[in-house]
Amino acid sequence: MANEPPFRETQRMRQPWIWGFLVLTTIPVFVFNSVAGGVIVLLVAAFLYSIQLITEVRTDGIYVRLAPVHRSFRRFPFEQIEGVERTQFGLLTYGGIGVRWTPNTVAYMTTRGNGIKIIRENEKSVVVGSQKTSELLDVIDESH
Repeated sequence: MANEPPFRETQRMRQPWIWGFLVLTTIPVFVFNSVAGGVIVLLVAAFLYSIQLITEVRTDGIYVRLAPVHRSFRRFPFEQIEGVERTQFGLLTYGGIGVRWTPNTVAYMTTRGNGIKIIRENEKSVVVGSQKTSELLDVIDESH
């Protein structure tokens, strides 16, 4: 397709520890035969299963969407970006997975590991987790 972005990555929350934790939480539901508890566990599991971190590099900037939390992409225009660098982080670096805020950074991640840090003028930095960090940085360098 002509409108395809030069880079697109979709990541999901598929870590075994998340699903193991959900399985462990279902044990009391079965022991106490709680229909309401079962419904809650199923809703949480469905929500976690549906989460996707979508990162795109387009001609005008870097786009990030954590679906279904974000209804639309968050756009980071190239003209507001001072620099982009490779970064590594653990789950404890920003306090977990998903969208995380610190005084100086907003982080989007589905797992620990590698990603990019977008340094912006007069704004918080943005960290985006990526399983394809080298490819993402190459495309940003070409597009910027």
